[in-house]
Amino acid sequence: MAKENAPVQICTWPQDAPFAYSMTYDEGTVDALANALPVHQEFGFPGHVDVVVGQLGKQRSAYGSSLNDYMQMSVEELKFLMARGWGVGNHSWSHYVYPTQPGLDLWREVVWSKYRLEDMLDRPVRIFTIPNDKYNYEPVIDLVKQHYLACAYIDGAPNREDFDLYKIGNFMVASGKISDAYDWKDELLTDNLALDFLVGSWLYETSHLVMWNVPQSRKCITPEDLTRRFEKLRDISDARLWAAKPDDVIDYVLLRRALSVNVIEAGPQKVQFEIAGQWPTGVINSQLSFRISGLEVSEEPQADFVSVAPRGGRLRSNIYSVARDGADWILSADAVPGAVIQVSQ
Repeated sequence: MAKENAPVQICTWPQDAPFAYSMTYDEGTVDALANALPVHQEFGFPGHVDVVVGQLGKQRSAYGSSLNDYMQMSVEELKFLMARGWGVGNHSWSHYVYPTQPGLDLWREVVWSKYRLEDMLDRPVRIFTIPNDKYNYEPVIDLVKQHYLACAYIDGAPNREDFDLYKIGNFMVASGKISDAYDWKDELLTDNLALDFLVGSWLYETSHLVMWNVPQSRKCITPEDLTRRFEKLRDISDARLWAAKPDDVIDYVLLRRALSVNVIEAGPQKVQFEIAGQWPTGVINSQLSFRISGLEVSEEPQADFVSVAPRGGRLRSNIYSVARDGADWILSADAVPGAVIQVSQ
């Protein structure tokens, strides 16, 4: 990343948003499709579901679960959500319980389930979400690191600079009292949310059932409370938060950590810089935002790729936007390692 006060810096989040936000739903039951989707569409927030792969399109029947018998989404219903910008992650084959579940096969739970889900969705599945509780993390994390880009944990939100992508801090969003058993901060309760606490971070959240009469208020949420939370997040950020599905946030973090900026020329009429570093394996979305300082132009400057280094295949090289932010400009473009970008009058 560029040095502080340099004329070009990689933004922490797209458009230099004050914080990133993702809302996810464990189990992938049909009520999220019926009751959460309309709320997300109202606010323009994409969502994400973590599914129990062995029970898609069936009534939930997980070992020792308190949320059995609810209907889980089918593959076609998941594709319906994905077509509307949602993401899908793997929540294991059976929602396993280590070590007591009879016939437990961790390879099937973590690895085989991923590739089975990818075949059904015809889409990469890059995130694993730990089911049940913390005791299910250590037995599988080595497998997860071999086959996924990231892993969602049980607590620890919000995620700040240098957080572990294989232990993403999570917060349980619910209509009732949050559990005292986890590291969930009171500052994350809807009424307590404040920009100062979230600035620079990624707030990753999870709920379960979304229903008007939730069966377990400590882990499920009503559409009304979900709406109230989205309103609060929008209000404290002046609608500048980056609401994104976790896959997109993970891509941005991997790019931001792997790449840097070498400034070639910096003057009041022209800034030219090279994107340095190596492309992170597994990344799909290549867009980064850059803050450009010191340009003394009265109108929107012209931004172009001056050169794009060959990289064994055709890489995207698009300029998406150039927008004023105070005395600076925010440029959003594909982050192609070796490319040179020029911004000028």
